[in-house]
Amino acid sequence: MYFAMEEKKRPGDPATGRQWMIQGYSVRLNTRRQFEPPTDVIEFGDKIVVIVELAGMRASDFNVSLNGTQLVITGTRERPTLHNAAYHQVEINYGDFRVELTFAWNLSSEGVTASYRDGFLQIELPRLPENRIRVVGEDEETNE
Repeated sequence: MYFAMEEKKRPGDPATGRQWMIQGYSVRLNTRRQFEPPTDVIEFGDKIVVIVELAGMRASDFNVSLNGTQLVITGTRERPTLHNAAYHQVEINYGDFRVELTFAWNLSSEGVTASYRDGFLQIELPRLPENRIRVVGEDEETNE
């Protein structure tokens, strides 16, 4: 299968990447856009759950680290090599990514779990109990 490809220059619009004409189809290759996986952060009373959509990857393709209240997820989603193929639409992003989340809550590094299944990475971060300080009023001090 062979498709004639002709590159069309789009002056004044460097953010869109390159545009190709393939047998009447207009295909835009967005090569400058960085892969940013969609991420959800869900708060429960005793834990924080982070869900990251990382379809088409293996667990060995990314790294997860927790430093204090900052969670960092890095990795690379590789574009599959297709020979003698003509793209008609290109919307899936590939390449290096970095997700940084900083939490306002105290988190415990013990008991953190991470699982990758069906294209979703789920990380559960246990929350530390808050240290509450008892405030004593003037009338309470004199009764003691």
